[in-house]
Amino acid sequence: MAMARALLERLRDEGIALPGDALCELESWFADKVLSHEETKELAVGVETSVTAQGGFPYVLALLGRFTTAFKNNHTYKESLRRVIRNAFADFAVAFNALLRRAEETLNSANKALRVLFLIDGTDKLRGEDTRLFFVYDVEQLLAITALAVYTAPITLKYESNLAGKLDADLVLPMIKLYEKNGGRCDAGWDAMRDLLLRRANHSLFASDAEIERLIAHSGGHPRELLRLLKLSCEFAEDDILDEVTVDLAIKQLAAEYRRFLEPDDYALLARIDGDDVHAGNDERTRRLLYNLALLEYNDASWRRSHPVVRTLEGYLRARADVSSAAGN
Repeated sequence: MAMARALLERLRDEGIALPGDALCELESWFADKVLSHEETKELAVGVETSVTAQGGFPYVLALLGRFTTAFKNNHTYKESLRRVIRNAFADFAVAFNALLRRAEETLNSANKALRVLFLIDGTDKLRGEDTRLFFVYDVEQLLAITALAVYTAPITLKYESNLAGKLDADLVLPMIKLYEKNGGRCDAGWDAMRDLLLRRANHSLFASDAEIERLIAHSGGHPRELLRLLKLSCEFAEDDILDEVTVDLAIKQLAAEYRRFLEPDDYALLARIDGDDVHAGNDERTRRLLYNLALLEYNDASWRRSHPVVRTLEGYLRARADVSSAAGN
């Protein structure tokens, strides 16, 4: 329903007029499956009188807005809505697909686009059973919508092999590479991270380029981690300039956040991975470290390295020394 709402809003904002019958099946679905149901028909009260006279487009858009808002904010109706829609989902998929085909035909005729692509962000933040319901148990509902769609999924699903054979394709986005596997600097990666950082913080905020380099280096090539470090730096700054002391405090704070969940054996595993170029597979501990970003992947997961801030922790330094000592023996 959120996808249908987003599609209609975008068409409205772009000034694209759909054929008069494009919404017939969706309107019929609302009338037959939702508005006639005792548990949910109250949600549409007021919509009919306010927009029906304007035609199908504003009416359906208003209904979609009312129902998607209720999913977020109205606990009384949420479970009733889920139950009604689940029981009538096959018919909804048919109605949505009909709308999508007419929208794409209209866009094609107007030389605006060939296909519609939906980017569904935030679904990687689902937790526990909600993740499995969405991506595993109810995946047939996602596939019933014949749209081009990109969903963000929690990385744990990939490592648990729960996505295998379900969706059409899955892709793990690697970190932005700052160094090559052999240790050489990757200038393209540094440039990309620097550009990202300076889009969020003006160059004049930094005492020198050295502070920018340190933030990038300790992000491990992960954009979100870079922004976390920037945020911490701003919190520690005593004035309007981010200097060496401020950046060091930010790095130490982020490292402390990792220290809170790392176990003693985690440091040993991270140190071994850093010292071995062979991808040794995924056990439960490795998956947990990947999920928590203590371990980062590069080049389409062909090689891995520990998070740079983790390498500043005493536990890691001790484990790394033990690995070096064992190699020397």
